[in-house]
Amino acid sequence: MTNPSNSPREYDLIIIGGGCSGLSLAASLCKLATKPEYVPLTLIIEPRSEYTNDRSWCFWESTDQTDQTDDNLITKSWFTWEFSTNSYMRRHTSESGWKYHYVSAIEFYNHAEKQISYNPKVTLLKNSCVIDVCPVEDHIEIYLQRGSHHYDAKTEKILTKQIVDTRLPQKSDISISILKQVFFGFEVKTDKPHHFEDVAMVMKDMRVDEQGFLFDYVLPINRHNLLVEFTRFSANYMPPESLRSEALKSLHRLLGNTNYQVVREEFGIIPMGLEHNISPADPRWIRTGLAAGAARPSTGFAFKRIQHWAQHCAEAILNGRLGCDFQSDNTILKWMDKIFLNAIKKNPAIAPHLFISLAHNVPPDRLTRFLTDRPKFGDYFAIMRALPKLPLLRCALTELNAGMLSALRNKA
Repeated sequence: MTNPSNSPREYDLIIIGGGCSGLSLAASLCKLATKPEYVPLTLIIEPRSEYTNDRSWCFWESTDQTDQTDDNLITKSWFTWEFSTNSYMRRHTSESGWKYHYVSAIEFYNHAEKQISYNPKVTLLKNSCVIDVCPVEDHIEIYLQRGSHHYDAKTEKILTKQIVDTRLPQKSDISISILKQVFFGFEVKTDKPHHFEDVAMVMKDMRVDEQGFLFDYVLPINRHNLLVEFTRFSANYMPPESLRSEALKSLHRLLGNTNYQVVREEFGIIPMGLEHNISPADPRWIRTGLAAGAARPSTGFAFKRIQHWAQHCAEAILNGRLGCDFQSDNTILKWMDKIFLNAIKKNPAIAPHLFISLAHNVPPDRLTRFLTDRPKFGDYFAIMRALPKLPLLRCALTELNAGMLSALRNKA
């Protein structure tokens, strides 16, 4: 494309943010295009100057799924996973090939960058920040600044036909979500082989204190490396850094006198039960990421949902259409998640009982299908039968009453 020096550069697609969603979309475009030249001229704008191993993504996946995750991405897999309180433990092993996968951020970033580098029509622009987005009649204007010191950087204007925006919108407030999943964790390397079995402890030592529901998340990556995260479900906002001391206590309690070195830290907040009404009025401006429904409300799992969206969005763009938003969960899933989260919010003390009831009473394959947005018709009934009825019924009636009052107000 020609570009006179006094004219702004033009793109077919601009992706704002080179995190999991942005890189997944770019990689899907490169992978799904029947010819490299069919990929639209794409620019990914990423504020970071380099990628680090700052997080991890985990998910269940069945061997018979058509959208199998690339083996090169998976750092570790477990055939068995565990739920426990201080007095009860339940382990699950699938009968049909489900596994629990762990993907480290740096492996994902490197893999995506490599895929993108093969296509000259896709550019990853790091160390750059979008200042403003201005849709006009025949294009969208993007204003960005490059470099670490944005305060003295020049503003540059570029043009595009459509954008995919992964940023958290200014008007989006994750504090209004029903619950916040707040976590702080350490990957550590022990001097001697640790004592943990090769089991993913996805909810270990579930318990309740004066601040609410909490548990440990423990992944034995190998005989010397562990990922240990301290996690809270909180109705109120709390910065992840505030959990550091509790995370260290969990680490010391789990490892005892074993000597270890901290390899890295990871932390974050996942909104659970956030209403997704952030789509811009302009259909050329697609929103994605946590505020747009990337994470399952009742679990916080996001990686496979992002991959599904990226594939569908890439297919639409390659077929000459506009990109697509995250597909909303079906009505039953949304209703069940909302009731479940509200029950925990109103009475955090029941949370360990709810999760253990699911682990104890629902077969592994049924539960993993439900947790990964792939339930069969009978799985819904298995979940409903497994859970204690009274607290959930109260929340369901409260939700029904609120819906009726809202409907009456709208008619008035």
